[in-house]
Amino acid sequence: MKKALAMSLATCLLATSMVGCGGTKKEETPAASSAPETKKEEVKKEEPKAEEKVEIRISWWGGDDRHTATLDAIKKFEELNPNITVKAEYGGWDGHAEKITTQLAGGTCADLIQVNYDWISRLSKDGKGFYDLESLKDVLALDNYTESDLAFGRSNGILNAIPVSTTGRSLYYNKTVFDQVGVALPKTWEEFIAAGEKFAAKGLYPFDLDDGSGFTAWYLATVYVQQKTGKNFINEDGTLGFGVEDIQLGLDFYKSLEEAKVIRNLETRTNEAGTTPLYQTPSWIDGKVAGVLEWSSSIGKFEAVLKEKGQELVLGDLPMLSDAKSTGWYQKPSLLFAINKDTKYPEQTAKLLDFLLNDPEAASILGTSRGIPSSKAAAKALADAGKLEGIAYDGFKQIAECKPALVSPYMENAKMKEIYIEATQKTSYGQGTTAEIAQEMYDKMTAELANLTK
Repeated sequence: MKKALAMSLATCLLATSMVGCGGTKKEETPAASSAPETKKEEVKKEEPKAEEKVEIRISWWGGDDRHTATLDAIKKFEELNPNITVKAEYGGWDGHAEKITTQLAGGTCADLIQVNYDWISRLSKDGKGFYDLESLKDVLALDNYTESDLAFGRSNGILNAIPVSTTGRSLYYNKTVFDQVGVALPKTWEEFIAAGEKFAAKGLYPFDLDDGSGFTAWYLATVYVQQKTGKNFINEDGTLGFGVEDIQLGLDFYKSLEEAKVIRNLETRTNEAGTTPLYQTPSWIDGKVAGVLEWSSSIGKFEAVLKEKGQELVLGDLPMLSDAKSTGWYQKPSLLFAINKDTKYPEQTAKLLDFLLNDPEAASILGTSRGIPSSKAAAKALADAGKLEGIAYDGFKQIAECKPALVSPYMENAKMKEIYIEATQKTSYGQGTTAEIAQEMYDKMTAELANLTK
């Protein structure tokens, strides 16, 4: 028996040695051999296996500031992990959701995917649409997050995604232009609306709503209505909180902003640049419009183009009704990261994800390009480096401290957005009364929410 054992061990050593010369190693089953007896200690001295070289893909949307920072972080990750090559796929927001949905359906999506809040409920109702991240907890430092943070990424109890940060839309102003016009930055809704007349005299606008689709217009309208009524636009259970009269109130408020020349009507905005993001349009870059409602996690791209023109972007106050029944302003995860359930390299992808979310060096490179990190380790790294400052950080604190309402994941659902956009466009173009449009909008939203939540 001793002789047989020795022969088996020798065969095992010989097989391992041959695999090491030929490439990727695989465990071999010991077999009988006539090789001389080998001591067990020699087996322990075997050289460690070389790590497999793999290529993984990551996709995200954003502005140039986010693109540059993420590419720099990926470069550092590759330096630290020479066995992993990372292919970056990125662009603007327009059309991105449709692209990712198509890729997921066709099995061609990236390994690591930046996702929006509503995608979890839409693409993974049973919790199995993305990789179960808790199965990778040996790689991912999940203890850097509170359970309330992780809850944003759960579906059916399964952790589908990790939030990078939380965010809310605040009002930001081109202070350079406001100073030139001689108007103080608005603090109330009344001052906000009154600024329109003074700017109009100069052929300018004090504000705009990011794109020409009308979605951002409805977002701002719901804030006003929530303050006025104390109702949630969409309740926690996914039912509609607004009645027809509440919806009409929101549409009337939106129309009043156009009539007071606070914002351009959709026809004027569309004629200039279609649905091009506001920060890329001449009107924003040249100061013809001097304010925007934007997520704190995305404001950097607006600030960057103004800096190039020697103009200063600042955070404004959150307008509040004097008799407000709620703050009305929203908070949500700015974005999340999920891993493709069909990835061939879950551990390597999780390693990249953990680096981007939790590594202090990555945090320093990424800064606040995706908002203020939810990760305790990343937030500490930025704080220690004195990088938790600027308008993105100020906007984050402003929303976090105003007792915000949490955005329903259904609010940004693609089908729901189509309904808001149709209604605001009809309102802007005068295609019906606000009462008629409100009733139609109520009927469509009620039916769609019932379908989404069943």
